[in-house]
Amino acid sequence: MMGLRVLVFVLSLTAAAAAWAQPRSSSTVRDCPDCPEMVLIPGGTFVMGAAPGEEDREGVPPQSRGRSQPQHQVVVRPFLLGRFEVTRDDFAQYIKATRHVMDGACWTEGNDGKRRDYKGFSWQQPGFPQTGRDPVVCVNWFEARGYAGWLSQRTGKRYRLPSEAEWEYAARAGSTGPRPFTADAASFCKHANVGDLALAEAYKHRKDAARYGICSDGYPFTSPVGAFPPNPFGLYDMLGNAWEWTEDCWNPTYDGAPPDDKPRYSGECDKRVVRGGGWFNEPWRARSAFRFRDSNGHNGNMLGFRLARDP
Repeated sequence: MMGLRVLVFVLSLTAAAAAWAQPRSSSTVRDCPDCPEMVLIPGGTFVMGAAPGEEDREGVPPQSRGRSQPQHQVVVRPFLLGRFEVTRDDFAQYIKATRHVMDGACWTEGNDGKRRDYKGFSWQQPGFPQTGRDPVVCVNWFEARGYAGWLSQRTGKRYRLPSEAEWEYAARAGSTGPRPFTADAASFCKHANVGDLALAEAYKHRKDAARYGICSDGYPFTSPVGAFPPNPFGLYDMLGNAWEWTEDCWNPTYDGAPPDDKPRYSGECDKRVVRGGGWFNEPWRARSAFRFRDSNGHNGNMLGFRLARDP
């Protein structure tokens, strides 16, 4: 009988440990009626970066390879992260309250397929129609941080941009592959808003099957946040829809990267890391490990953000 009790106890401990190891959809927090909804992300340890062979399998061009190397283990403390990307309605509250004057231009792709700094384009007019529930775009790194500072003053909580490590840990949500979902050509568009046949139809002069794949997500440009399934942490649009600013300075590789979740403040600090891919991009960019950079003051109609918050 004693042996049976010991066995049951050991099995219960094993089950509890297995349950703890699995990502869980956490409870949400909202610090004011019009504050972003935040999800509590449990702490843990993960391997950051692209696994060997991932870039080959995903068809990443040679000039974009190696940025997510070398893989390294990172310890992440519990934190809160926006359930959704910051929306136009969210951002409008900030502009109304602070009367902040935004840049009067935004880098936008025209119908000729060329990106230009279009005068008169802005977060209110990014070059395509949006709803109030679409992610705000044409917002640079300084403006994203300004919104975070405004929320911090209102609530007494510390809102901020996530570190690159926090972002990837949250995007992976316990997964180790390119994405936390199966992403064959037939099903990719059920999970993320990327460059697809809907976009190809909008840009009728560009119907490149290799560029746009074979599926349609139904949204040629941005989509309302939450239009696609969440990841196992309960976070929406971590991959696709809008690129997301992080706090980290740009470094071309992970050489010298910290083993914890702190932002990296060495490197090219006139540029910051952006993650997640966007509505215009090829699917190989919409991966948990993929990294890119933009100048701090760059306003682009693929660039948005979501906020982190200290517990």
